[in-house]
Amino acid sequence: MYSLGNNFYGLLTGLWVFYDEEDDSIVQERMIAKEQAYIDPRYRTRSFAEGALVKIIERCWAFDPEQRADVFEVVTFLRKALQNNPHS
Repeated sequence: MYSLGNNFYGLLTGLWVFYDEEDDSIVQERMIAKEQAYIDPRYRTRSFAEGALVKIIERCWAFDPEQRADVFEVVTFLRKALQNNPHS
């Protein structure tokens, strides 16, 4: 699920997580150190869809696997976001 959050991050930003780093071992070290990739706070309010993606990315990126979203939570969240989208 953590990797799914990374995929959503790429969808949202058009960037790889830790886009400032090319060395995969350094990226892994940063993730092990519980560092999260930067999400510009403007994504939260720029559009309904972008705000929803930020929320689900953060749920997928929970460091404790017991606290992390599972696939059922992600699917439910995305369905509700589609239903509640004022622009759909």
